[in-house]
Amino acid sequence: MLAPTDSQSGSLGAFETHDFYLACYLRCTGYELIDLRPEGRRRVFIFRDRPTRRQDVISFFGESDSVHALSFAAAIKDMKALLHNA
Repeated sequence: MLAPTDSQSGSLGAFETHDFYLACYLRCTGYELIDLRPEGRRRVFIFRDRPTRRQDVISFFGESDSVHALSFAAAIKDMKALLHNA
């Protein structure tokens, strides 16, 4: 699901996910989408990493955080458009 990609210097680099709804959630919480890579018939979302990423992902799957419904709906629409136009 998630694959951290650290830079050579050991600082936070990027991380990847195939999970569409997690990607939408992260966009709503301010993560920067830096690339979208094809992988077979699927796409991999690549985000600029943050020190809080692990906790943010746990919050998403544990339903212990929330985002505004309209922001999440807009992120879904934008990310679907990105998938279909990439």
